[in-house]
Amino acid sequence: MNGDKLVIELGAARYALDTAQVAGIVAAESVPFLPGQSGLVRGIISLRNEPVTVIDLRKVFAPDDPTAETGAGKVIVVRDKNRLIGLAIGSSPVSFMWDEELKKSASRGEAGRFTTAVIGPENDPVWIIDWRALFTEAARILSTEEKGG
Repeated sequence: MNGDKLVIELGAARYALDTAQVAGIVAAESVPFLPGQSGLVRGIISLRNEPVTVIDLRKVFAPDDPTAETGAGKVIVVRDKNRLIGLAIGSSPVSFMWDEELKKSASRGEAGRFTTAVIGPENDPVWIIDWRALFTEAARILSTEEKGG
């Protein structure tokens, strides 16, 4: 797990993204509603005049968290050359794990549906988010809704 990580605290758990894939963090008063919105998809925002579909990370990783808010907050926009997606985190705290720190940390290949691995000690794990899988799921949800299904 090389490279610096942006760490997001959601409820009692921590999740991370490679900082090299973070295109920006947007402060959003609200996320405009998408017609037929459901599931993980929260809405759409614009980043530098590009439309960005926004996934609600709390619905993904902490659906039963009583502290979850649905209003304003931060949206982390991640991208690679072909894909762009926003990850709404509300007012959840963010921090960083630097590459030097990670070299001392164990990595375990415990992948989940939307995670690729776990880093850090057993008693304080950080799950690496598979945002590409989230992108694929959002595309599936939106294409199914377009077809009326």
